[in-house]
Amino acid sequence: MTECQSIFVTKHGVPDVLQLKPDSLEEPKTGEVCVKIKYSGINFADIMGRMGLYPTAPKPPYVPGFEIAGIIEKTGDDSNQSLVGRAVVGLSRFHGYSTRANVPVNQLFFINEKRLDVAAAVPVNYLTVYFMMVHQAAIRKGETILIHGIGGGVGIAALQIAQHLGVKIIGTCSGWKHDQIREMGVEHLIDYRTENFKERVLEITDGKGADVIIDSLGGKALKSSYECLAEFGRLISYGFSRAAPGTKKNILKILPEYLGIPKFNPMHLMSQNKGVFGFHLGLIRKREDLVKQYGSLLLKWLDEGLISPKVDAVFPLKKAAEAHQYISDRKNFGKVLLMADE
Repeated sequence: MTECQSIFVTKHGVPDVLQLKPDSLEEPKTGEVCVKIKYSGINFADIMGRMGLYPTAPKPPYVPGFEIAGIIEKTGDDSNQSLVGRAVVGLSRFHGYSTRANVPVNQLFFINEKRLDVAAAVPVNYLTVYFMMVHQAAIRKGETILIHGIGGGVGIAALQIAQHLGVKIIGTCSGWKHDQIREMGVEHLIDYRTENFKERVLEITDGKGADVIIDSLGGKALKSSYECLAEFGRLISYGFSRAAPGTKKNILKILPEYLGIPKFNPMHLMSQNKGVFGFHLGLIRKREDLVKQYGSLLLKWLDEGLISPKVDAVFPLKKAAEAHQYISDRKNFGKVLLMADE
C-alpha cells in the first residue's frame, strides 16, 4: 500500500463538503504507474459532481479530479521501470485531487518537468475543445464560432485553437473579462448577464448566424444557441453550467433549466441543414487512440507556442473548497489548479 493525502467529496453539497483526509493506494497494476502528483486541474465537472449533478461520478465518499501532472514514482511491471522519475501529464478519471494516483500509462504524456504547472492545464480543456471543434464540427478557416464562457479554461483553449485555425470568434462572458479577452485578439464579445446573446450573434453576423457553437450552458440557453446557428451550422453541447448555482444545489433553479432543454427533431434538423452533437471527454471508451493522437499534437503545439494555457490561480490541495467556491462565483479568468502539499 502507498500512503497519500486526498480531497474527498464527503457528501453532496456546498464546497465545504470537500475535506482533506489520509488515503492509501494499492500497488499499481500491470500497465499502470503511480504518479506523485504536483498539480491537479479543476474542471466544472468536478463542481457538478460535488453537487450530485454529474451522473457518472461515484457515490460519496470519493476523490474527484480528472487531470494531473507529476512524476512517476512506481510502475506496475518491470518492463516499465525505466519510466520512474519521468514527468507526466494526463487524464486520471477521478482521484486527481490527491498527492498520488495510480493511472494507466496509456493515459499519460511525457513532458518537461519545468512545465508541469502549464501542462496541467492542457489535458481536459484542450482535448475537449479539439474534439468538439476539429473532430466533430470539422471547423474550417474563415468560419465563425460562438464560444460560450470564453473567459474560462475551456473558453480560452477554444479561443487559442480557433485563432490558430483562422476562425472568426464571438465570445460570451462576464463584462469584467472583456478587456482581457480583447487583449487576446477577440473583437466581438457579449456580456451574457446584460445582453441577449442570440440577438447579438445575429447582429454581428448580419443575420447569418454562427457556423459552430460550443455550448457549456445547457438548459434553456441551448435553444437560443441553436436558433443563432447559420445554415450548415453545428452546435455542440458539453455542459450544463446553468444548473450550477454558486453556493448550493437549488432545485427551484435547476428544474426549470432541466425542463427547458430542447429536444431536437431529426426532420427539423434536415429542413434547417443543421447539426447537433454532444461531447463528454470522460465517456470516451473505444477511441482512446484519438485521445493519445490529439493529446500528443496539443502538447507539440504547447512546445511550439501555438497554444498557451492561462492559469488564473493555484490553490494548495488543502484549500480545494476555496478553489471550488472561487470558480462557482465565476471569479476565474482561465484555469484553476490545485498544488499538492508534499
